[in-house]
Amino acid sequence: MISRYYLKCPGCAEAFDARLGVEPTRGTRFYLPCPHCGLPIRGSMSGTEPENHRIAIECEVLSDSAPESPDRRVVTINPFVPSRYDADTFTPMGSFPTMTLLQALGDDAYAKFQSERHAALEAGRDQWPTVRMLFQYYLQGNTGMFVRIAQQQLGLAWEPSTSHERTTVAYQAMGAVTTVITGTTGTTNANVVGRFSRKHFAAIKRNKDHLATFRRRGQSSAALERDVFTELNRFVEHHESWEMGLLGRFFGPGGKDAFDDLVLYRDEFSTVRDLYQHGFELACKCLWPLVAAQNTVKRGSPDDFGAVHPDRVPEKKRPRNLDKFDKLPNAFKIAYVAQVPGWEPFESLLNNRRRNMIGHATAHHDLQTGRVVSDESPSGMTYLEFLGEVLGVFEALSTLGQVLRASRVASSPDFGPFE
Repeated sequence: MISRYYLKCPGCAEAFDARLGVEPTRGTRFYLPCPHCGLPIRGSMSGTEPENHRIAIECEVLSDSAPESPDRRVVTINPFVPSRYDADTFTPMGSFPTMTLLQALGDDAYAKFQSERHAALEAGRDQWPTVRMLFQYYLQGNTGMFVRIAQQQLGLAWEPSTSHERTTVAYQAMGAVTTVITGTTGTTNANVVGRFSRKHFAAIKRNKDHLATFRRRGQSSAALERDVFTELNRFVEHHESWEMGLLGRFFGPGGKDAFDDLVLYRDEFSTVRDLYQHGFELACKCLWPLVAAQNTVKRGSPDDFGAVHPDRVPEKKRPRNLDKFDKLPNAFKIAYVAQVPGWEPFESLLNNRRRNMIGHATAHHDLQTGRVVSDESPSGMTYLEFLGEVLGVFEALSTLGQVLRASRVASSPDFGPFE
């Protein structure tokens, strides 16, 4: 749907027509450029139904119903679709936001993207609130309410009467929703979790020290568990701010280049960067079960890192046990995980070079160019690329949450006192 406004720029005081693409949203901050002087003019919209949809623009609104005039300049934007500053016609691509995604992706990829996007938005809106409530009761240790929610609202046909069963149910419910939000195109979570599970169970059978390590560390991971859930919840609550990061996973050969000159007119950088940074740090704290399982399977002990180390890790930094691994810089932790076949995607999902650029004190969203830049990286990246990095961190954190589950299950009091 297109809303039309006759606006007056608060900078140059010139009047112009604005065509604003709108979609149902719980809250979206956007901006539009004055077609006379280029000043970014901020705005916001909210409302999931036509009757409660509201739009506010930080300038003088001369009219929200006056017909367009051929004598006035026009700006056309849609904060949900990348487009051009001079968008006003059907060509070239990006000049008419409504057609941009179809033009760029083609019929099949566009249909698949829309399907995954809508499924993700629906999962966050309709399913996550129940999962959040279930997980909160799990963290509180409220067994009665946990069982009630699991059975009455999630359809669980049996009663999880033990601690480790409730842990399993809680994490499975959380993983079911975060998997939908992540999507299926270009994702690796199922492969990572599957490989870890096979290694972990094989390690338990081979070495009693492996289970002892997971029990001991699982007991001390209660705070980390709560932090991971809290951060995943923040990601989902702000999902509309970063969900267009999914688009980058549908580009065909050379398709990404078509978007380099386009702008996503959103003004939510500070919120999304906080999610990215906190999620990145927490994900790196959850990498240890992966290397522990690999160490046991390959060398017989979760603390044995052997003689094969990533080239980037200096000899003096190479860990001798898991406690030393915990103290490594994040880049080195990621390198140890990524050297295991099947877990290489963590180099991309948790890109430390991008982390340093986005997290730099001078990093900001340049509304004149639509790029995220910093003093160390003046060219930066497009805002759409930035959202793709945020999606990658969400995928990594939600995947590693399922990996962390192994240590929480192992530390359950159902299995007797810890020795």
